[in-house]
Order: sequence, then C-alpha cells, then structure tokens
Amino acid sequence: MLKGLLDLHNLLRWLILILLVVNIIKNFADTNKPFANIHKKLGLWLMICAHLTLVVGLVMLAMDLSSLADRSMIMSNDALRFKFVEHPIAMIIAIVLITIGKGVAKKNVSDLKKHRKSAVLYLIALVIILAMIPWATSSLMPGM
Repeated sequence: MLKGLLDLHNLLRWLILILLVVNIIKNFADTNKPFANIHKKLGLWLMICAHLTLVVGLVMLAMDLSSLADRSMIMSNDALRFKFVEHPIAMIIAIVLITIGKGVAKKNVSDLKKHRKSAVLYLIALVIILAMIPWATSSLMPGM
C-alpha cells in the first residue's frame, strides 16, 4: 500500500510542477488580458492536485511515523528531520501559497493585479517545491 501511495504522490508531484509552470507562464503572458475562465480552471486544477498530494503525503507520513521505533532521534538525524519535518512544512507552505494564488481570482481587483499576484505566488511555491523535493531519493518516474 505504501508503494502505491508513494507512486501516486510522485505522479501528482509531476502534475503539480507542470501545472505550476503552465499557470506561471499563462498569468505572466496574459497580464494585459482579462482574467478569464481558463485562468480560474488552471488554478483550480493546480489547487486540487496540490491538496490531493498533501493528503496522500500526510497519510504516508503518518504510516512512516507509526512504524518508527525511536522518534526522539528525528531532529538529530538529517535524513529523518528532512522527511518528517522540513519537507512536510515546506510543502504545506507551498500549498498555502498555491491556494492563496487561486483565491486571488475572487478578489475585486484589476485583472493585471490578479495575473501578477497569482503568478508571483505560484512562482514562490514552485521555488519552494523544487528546493524541497527529495531528488536524491525519489525516482523520476512513478513505479521506477
């Protein structure tokens, strides 16, 4: 079960990265255009994938934490601290930024501000996600 969740988490990671790049490019390219339905839908799909990934990640985290014999060594071990503290906190921050970026569409501000705020929030989330993905220990493709 853990392998299947890990593969799903990995697949969703790629969807999030692709959707983030598409949202960033689309919002920066369309700054002088109206904030259209396509912008809202792209943001919604990004937010859905991000929240689903969060749920899967938290389930895996709980399963891993329950199987850990000595929890007192988490903070003194770099790999465990990254897995149980740094990665989850950074990803939660990134998902909050994605959610706020999606929520900008509901604000009563100009379309230019909507595009810029969304793009900047998505860009910050992308940087955080890229910095905190465990590239060394994760496979590039699900199931590998």
